[in-house]
Amino acid sequence: DLGWVEECVNESVDVALTQNQYDALCSLILNIGSPAFKGSTLLKLLNAGDYAAAQQQFLRWDRQKGQPLAGLTRRRHAEADLFGMP
Repeated sequence: DLGWVEECVNESVDVALTQNQYDALCSLILNIGSPAFKGSTLLKLLNAGDYAAAQQQFLRWDRQKGQPLAGLTRRRHAEADLFGMP
């Protein structure tokens, strides 16, 4: 059930999104959780209209217990690529 993820995007994001950007955010939120996303620099930059800086923020979410994980790094790169630019 992704209802809570979609609700998080719809409640938190104030700028227009492409379908790919929406999907990339949903993928990220599903993994990091709504509270982390709502407090993130990614969201602040996105709502300020800085899509390029927001896209780069995906890459910061590749750690578990402070250590980068190759699988998370690949996932974050895929999400950032999907997010693209408007």
